[in-house]
Amino acid sequence: MKNKIYSEEIQLTAQNLRVIDDSLFRLIVSRKDVCQEILQTLLDDKHLRVLHVTPQDTIVSLHRGLILDCLCELGDGHIVNIEVQRGNKNDDIRRCRLHLSSITANSTPKGTDFADIPNVTIIYITEYDALGNNQTITYTEMCQLRKTDSTYIPVKDGGLIIYANTCIKDDSDKSELLDLFLKKDSFDNKKFPHLSNAVKYFKDNREGVMEMCQIVEDFAKKYAQEYAQEYAKEKANERNIEIAKQLVATTNLNDKEIANATSLNVEEVEKLRNIN
Repeated sequence: MKNKIYSEEIQLTAQNLRVIDDSLFRLIVSRKDVCQEILQTLLDDKHLRVLHVTPQDTIVSLHRGLILDCLCELGDGHIVNIEVQRGNKNDDIRRCRLHLSSITANSTPKGTDFADIPNVTIIYITEYDALGNNQTITYTEMCQLRKTDSTYIPVKDGGLIIYANTCIKDDSDKSELLDLFLKKDSFDNKKFPHLSNAVKYFKDNREGVMEMCQIVEDFAKKYAQEYAQEYAKEKANERNIEIAKQLVATTNLNDKEIANATSLNVEEVEKLRNIN
């Protein structure tokens, strides 16, 4: 890797990466001291200790798999999932709920007493104000509504979702930390030395730059492969639709038989028959 020559496009992409970008984030958070520094700040706990960090961890829920940007286990058994999100095309609220429930289930062995179900926190960091409440940090948890005075009281079920963003600025250390997630160049922030050193390594050190270029190249190859597969699938489906149209027009095959012959579902064949 040291002597490998990357294209100008790969080098430029790597150079412009920020901490909030997936490719750099996974490298940064692979360092336990960086995760600990981030969590100590966002969770207001300078004594917090991180035992294990798993970047790009994959867990399987009942119906689907989830790729987590970063999963941390703390010294007290607490599980924390840090997610970074640039675009706003997802239903952030429901996505966080899925992460919270899936991680809880995945981290709870069979036969565990309910009292021993681990505490799970999701920290969801975005470039936009996901909740639209004009706050840098918002802590959300399950509450009960007390009818007598219409107040909400936390039920303390061990689940917490923290929405953090880089667009609403204030004078807090949290806001200062989040602002560093947007910088393309290396920096030297005395409050966050571990994050500063990690970014310097991947931005200014040749070996670190090569690691980052390799991540970018791997991502580009994966994207190209997925695009090619999707394109081939789309073309195959178009071909099957044309075959189904011909079978509808020229044979006495019923919809189920045509569906079996073309890999379409019966509903699609019915629509083609109605069009004809």
